[in-house]
Amino acid sequence: MATALRPYRLIDRCQAGKRSIGGHLPMIWAQTRITSDKIRSVELLFREQAVSFDHTRQMLLISVVEDGSMIRLWVCVPEIEMLTSYYGFSLCTRADLPLAPTLVAGYPEQFGRIFQG
Repeated sequence: MATALRPYRLIDRCQAGKRSIGGHLPMIWAQTRITSDKIRSVELLFREQAVSFDHTRQMLLISVVEDGSMIRLWVCVPEIEMLTSYYGFSLCTRADLPLAPTLVAGYPEQFGRIFQG
């Protein structure tokens, strides 16, 4: 079961608020485990948020298929407040990310920088 989101920010690139680093804003990661029939609703939510709020093209939604019909999802967003829409997700760090995930939605360039580069 996912733990509740805590009111603090886990930053994967620095610990300095919203300061841009190399043109990139600090991003927040969260994860959950869902059944495959629920992935579409999370993907639609993510795509709506990305169009509205991701002007730096850094948001990602990634996955790894686990046993049977279970999928582990990770979402990367610029604002902690955005995570309230992702029911059941809990904060995590970059160290918690999988080695070889699949890009569900987001920007391939950012995905490549983090996971292939």
